[in-house]
Amino acid sequence: MKRQWMIIIAMVLLTSTLVLTHSASGKPAGPVLQTAAAGVSQDYTQEKPYTKDDPGPWPATVADKHSPEIIYEHSGIGIKVTVKVDNHPMDPKKPHYIMWIRLEAGDGKKLGEQTFQMTDPAPIAVFIVPSIPVKLRAFERCNIHGIWMSETKVEAEPQSR
Repeated sequence: MKRQWMIIIAMVLLTSTLVLTHSASGKPAGPVLQTAAAGVSQDYTQEKPYTKDDPGPWPATVADKHSPEIIYEHSGIGIKVTVKVDNHPMDPKKPHYIMWIRLEAGDGKKLGEQTFQMTDPAPIAVFIVPSIPVKLRAFERCNIHGIWMSETKVEAEPQSR
């Protein structure tokens, strides 16, 4: 019984030391989340999203495959917005894929988000937005190349003649 208590106390001390050491490093306590099949870290931080004009550390060829395309059309209930990332692989073997697409209004209000699996056929998300914002921003998260953003101004619905 005494030996069991000594083992428990040793484990508590070791765990406490690891948590305190990790906390002192400025990183959140606890393990980094990993995707089971991929071994790709999801504990990812990035100062600002990359864009086609500012691809961060990536070459222009990477920017072309990661900048989300925003297509909208006016409808009777607001606008229908399609966000897609053309020419990006969804490859579970590498793995290399788009993890999610998020749509925001120009003021930062979240309008919708769709997550993807590495086995999905294509990173395309469709959102119905009842109130028409002045600007739309689309974000996507690639498991390798980080978070990318595009934005577009929403034009007023054409007037009927």
